[in-house]
Amino acid sequence: MKFELSRLAINCSNEEIIAEIRRVDSLINKKCLSYDDFNQIAKIHANTIKKRFGSWHRALAISGLEHKSLKGRETKNRGHGPRVANEQLIAEVQKIARQLGKEVITMDDFQRHSTVLIDPGTVALRFGSWTSFMKAAGLNYHRFSNEEYFENLLKVWTHHGRQPFAREMDQDPGTISKGAYSYRFGSWRKALEAFVERMNKDEAEPSVDLAPEKITESGTSKVAPKIEKSEEKTIKPEDRRGINLSLRYKVLNRDNFKCVRCGRSPATCLGIVLHVDHKDPFSKTGKTTLENLETKCNDCNIGKGNRHVE
Repeated sequence: MKFELSRLAINCSNEEIIAEIRRVDSLINKKCLSYDDFNQIAKIHANTIKKRFGSWHRALAISGLEHKSLKGRETKNRGHGPRVANEQLIAEVQKIARQLGKEVITMDDFQRHSTVLIDPGTVALRFGSWTSFMKAAGLNYHRFSNEEYFENLLKVWTHHGRQPFAREMDQDPGTISKGAYSYRFGSWRKALEAFVERMNKDEAEPSVDLAPEKITESGTSKVAPKIEKSEEKTIKPEDRRGINLSLRYKVLNRDNFKCVRCGRSPATCLGIVLHVDHKDPFSKTGKTTLENLETKCNDCNIGKGNRHVE
């Protein structure tokens, strides 16, 4: 038996990529070699090939498979007709965004759900880049804050029950693409490092001072009181109802991203959503601490309310 690596190395040669494209095409044997079909069995992701060669169409052309590309076959509503207008492409991607409930549509999303027969690489070339296409459609991921990037990453992390691969950010339940992370933080690796730094930051988070209100002629304003340190009124993290991002991650990770009641997880059971909840209810003096928090699925958490077993 011949043993081979399941994936090509990131720094593999162009010749190795071309050989892989031809190998996959011979196995699929369809009129068009699409992103989705290629990614099903290939040892390298189609997006990586696009970045290496500039476009999916160009990669196919270099591999001698230009006739397998969708470029040049642009049609309206999957029939023969005039060239697809930019306005139609924008309307199409906005429709897909509404259907998927996403604020940013990836090239894979477009390839999978578009009713207009046109390669996403061609769309990117038409607008200058996929990011420019997103901006033209009003779907600009740059409006997200760092905290929203981290929240999204934690959501995908929880869904898979492990550190996600970059390509998985383009899949459900993610709403911010891997390209957005690379653009925002410099690379996918740097995005993960920023996430880890954020998770550790809350461990040393200072208490929040409660400044009393001061009545002035112009109205009510918050001012810092001049009192002795021993008289300061503070709210410690464990006395807050809200569970910060760092603490949620620690609870989920401790519980192996599974419901502590039924053992189900989003990685193995469709439709399962995990929640971090208080064991002793917060309304009954329960603390927001790692020891008093647990992971439960949406089914086990329904109807719990303030029930408390003495």
